[in-house]
Amino acid sequence: MSAPMGPDEGYERALGEFAAALVDLRINHGAPTYKQLSKAAQTAGRTSLSSSAISEAMNGVRLPSMEFTLELVRQIAGHDPQVREAWRERWTRVRRLQRRGTAYRARPERTSPNQGEGQQGFESPPDGPRSAALREAAEIVAQARVEAEVLIAEAQAQADEILRAAEEVKKSAVRDISPAVARLMTRESMRIILLGPPGAGKGTQGMYLKRILGVPKVQIGDLMRENISQGTSSGLLAKQIMDRGDLIPDGVFMDMLRHRLSREDVSDGFLLDGLPRTVEQSQMLDSLVDERGHKIDIALHLDISRDEAVRRISGRRICKKDSSHVAHVLYAPPQGYDACRVCGGGFVARADDSRHVVKNRWAVWEAYTEPTAALYGARGQLVKVSGYGSVDEVTERAVDALAAFFG
Repeated sequence: MSAPMGPDEGYERALGEFAAALVDLRINHGAPTYKQLSKAAQTAGRTSLSSSAISEAMNGVRLPSMEFTLELVRQIAGHDPQVREAWRERWTRVRRLQRRGTAYRARPERTSPNQGEGQQGFESPPDGPRSAALREAAEIVAQARVEAEVLIAEAQAQADEILRAAEEVKKSAVRDISPAVARLMTRESMRIILLGPPGAGKGTQGMYLKRILGVPKVQIGDLMRENISQGTSSGLLAKQIMDRGDLIPDGVFMDMLRHRLSREDVSDGFLLDGLPRTVEQSQMLDSLVDERGHKIDIALHLDISRDEAVRRISGRRICKKDSSHVAHVLYAPPQGYDACRVCGGGFVARADDSRHVVKNRWAVWEAYTEPTAALYGARGQLVKVSGYGSVDEVTERAVDALAAFFG
């Protein structure tokens, strides 16, 4: 029978297993290089992951900090809470063994009863039950100290993460409360239509603007799926029509929209995405809004070229595991081996994101929706902003344009 391992041996073995698990995690998620991991962490701005420190962690040279470990796991495996928690527990176990070894080495040596006065140490108790109880008590105290230090380290890491998240929220809030936003927030209501060719970024800007302006985003595609899933009369009719392969009449969409605009959350306004696509639909929308004693305030038109639309849409890639995870071959490329940054799944190009389909969608836009935009322009209700640049840049231009329009 082999002798039991000492505290240092237990820690070294656990550290080796910890490093091996890191290597397996990296291999299982496309084996990104150390430089890629370091660059991604630098971009995220949470924790620095130098290539040398990653190498030491992967080779079991030393146990990295919990903050370093969790960021490294985040960059390799994405934002999966279960994976993150599993690694937090794994780190804590290794850290506990490390602390135990440190406490064991730092424990004062017991001395004999003949040790002179002024010398440090403990008097060795006589053999027997009392001696065994004292040794057990000392071990319990040492173990409790180790576990307390681990808990403190873990709590500190969690507190640091919360503080970083709070700082990001603070920065976002400061950015959002610009003079233009402040002016817009004094308005009683805002009813805004989002217009733009395919690929202009209406969906993305709608998500940002609804948070900044404090009004809900109403997306016709989402509204139709909601009605179908809930089995409303309009939803059931739409499903029957789609199952036959026919186009859904405007009246069905407008009936869904009528019920949506009767809800309390849109009493102060909304952002409408997906309608109107034709002049006829714009006239029906005017009548629908007028029924509630309101009117459309403005049509916000995001402008890009056809070439840019083709680049944006044809370069889009969708995760096989979760279609909400999207990458782009030019603007947000996936990590090594086309792996999703969030869940590690592979990416594919959707059939309706091909160049041919995008060009057809653009032709439909020019034939039907451009005249609709021109109609709002003739009424003095159209504001056009460039859709080029980063999301934040386009959002800032949109907010400034809305503030200038409303005065």
